[in-house]
Amino acid sequence: MRSGARALAGVGLVGAGLLAAAPALAQTQDSACADLAGMKLAGLTVTTAEVTTSLAAVSPQLAKESAQPFCRVGGTLRPTADSEIRFELWMPVGSKWNGKFQAVGNGGFFGVLNYRSALGGVKRGYAVMTSDLGHTNAPGASEDATWALGHGAKVVDYAYRGEHSSVVASKALLAKFYGKAADHAYYTGCSAGGIQGLTELLRYPEDFDGYVIGAATPDHVGQELGAMWNTLQASLLFPADALKAPQVTAIHEEVLRQCVGKDGGLPTDRFLTDPRLCRFRVEALACKPGAASETCLNPRQVAIVRAIYAGPRNPRTGAELFSGIMPGSELTWGAYFTGKTNPAKPDRPWGGFMMYMAYGDADYLPGQKYLKFDWDKDVTALRAMQVGGETLDSSWNTRNRDLDKFVAAGGKVIQYHGWDDPNIPPMEAVKFRQSLVDSLVKRRKMSVASATNLVDSYHRLFMIPGMGHCSGGPGPWSIAPAPGQPADGEHDMLTALENWVEKGADPKRLIGAHLSGGAPSAGNPNGGAGAPQKPDMTRPICAFPAAARYTGKGDSADAANYTCVRPAAAKRK
Repeated sequence: MRSGARALAGVGLVGAGLLAAAPALAQTQDSACADLAGMKLAGLTVTTAEVTTSLAAVSPQLAKESAQPFCRVGGTLRPTADSEIRFELWMPVGSKWNGKFQAVGNGGFFGVLNYRSALGGVKRGYAVMTSDLGHTNAPGASEDATWALGHGAKVVDYAYRGEHSSVVASKALLAKFYGKAADHAYYTGCSAGGIQGLTELLRYPEDFDGYVIGAATPDHVGQELGAMWNTLQASLLFPADALKAPQVTAIHEEVLRQCVGKDGGLPTDRFLTDPRLCRFRVEALACKPGAASETCLNPRQVAIVRAIYAGPRNPRTGAELFSGIMPGSELTWGAYFTGKTNPAKPDRPWGGFMMYMAYGDADYLPGQKYLKFDWDKDVTALRAMQVGGETLDSSWNTRNRDLDKFVAAGGKVIQYHGWDDPNIPPMEAVKFRQSLVDSLVKRRKMSVASATNLVDSYHRLFMIPGMGHCSGGPGPWSIAPAPGQPADGEHDMLTALENWVEKGADPKRLIGAHLSGGAPSAGNPNGGAGAPQKPDMTRPICAFPAAARYTGKGDSADAANYTCVRPAAAKRK
């Protein structure tokens, strides 16, 4: 088996300021860690190599946390003259290592080291790597992209080179420290971290044995274009008709009125179990002639809402350029694309992407040049742009679907996505899974049924009702052990992945829980606020295309009273 990494996402950690007490480390272990400073690897400079005894010295944000001592190695990689990829590898000392390697992803344009997720992995015994992907954000600006202006190589580093380079270097350091390679390697990330995971899987299938990938698409350029499309439609193209908060709330309530109980879920749900079954008619909210209302929609606004659900389209051919978001997601629109004003700010990824990465034009947003974007010619030209010696289409998208060697080596993928995600459309996950099936049908001349069975043997997709982008929402969005729940393969995605890769126990379902507020969960590798809470509702999250159905008996807020049912059209002989 190869080695890989999974980021333990968002477990609430509590403890004293210093690392938990442990037996004195042998001098040889201290020396082995310090010796890594002399590691010789092309393009690598080791900047830190020491056994850590204080998390406060690592980061003030971790000052109240605790863990066993670990060998902390920091390094800088320079695969090109303009590259500066920083990473850290944290390795438990002595018998605390579980024999596995883990890589944790970042989100957005984060140019930071994801210490909190790394600490979560170390607490589980993993040797954990986190990378800044080759850049440092401006202080306090998580979506900052100014670092990309005039630095095309850094754009490529962010797209794929930074993560892979950090993985290769970390494995070499790990093998030297422990005297052996890791038995297994796992990756976990959500949002941009999920995209990093898909990119690793499709470009470097030998890097990891298993992946937990959340809220991802293999078309990263398309994701930026989709985010721009939604913002243009909802806020910027027609400022006088921009959607207002009361209207968005009214749209959401109308979606629930029309669709709840017809979507495979319960008529009492406040979310949609499968939004694809919702035939939402937005014209039901059209303003009646002469009527004044803050919640009805004028004709242009009706068209705007339809365009958001449809996603970006080529105006000449009508072809879909990227998936649209789903009905039910409306209450999160304000965090992404409603309520914006001209000139647009680079506060969401698309603005920084267009101004600093794609066009390299500091006047792109201030000059409102995005208002003249041609969704026919400009899309093709954008994908073909040369940045860092590669086209954006080749560095930011990954079209390979040949995973035969990964599958033959026993590799497994758990992918998840919230049906209410307004940032990366959930249909991108459904389409990616279908693309794996289609590739087998084309490349190996397999029947659709046989190809689907083969994909099932290594890839499981979990579509989470009522979950927004990576976490939160009115549905069973948290898949992490909460008070009163076991830490097993149904309540924790990393455990589910380990059981599948190492024991052959395929995950047919997970148990999602609804928690109030923004408590961290395994679906939120970027962290969150609050301590673990007792869920007020649990429900099975079934492996796609199955969905949870209430048995009609017992508490409808208890996952025990649901079964996983496959749609009739999806059943195979």
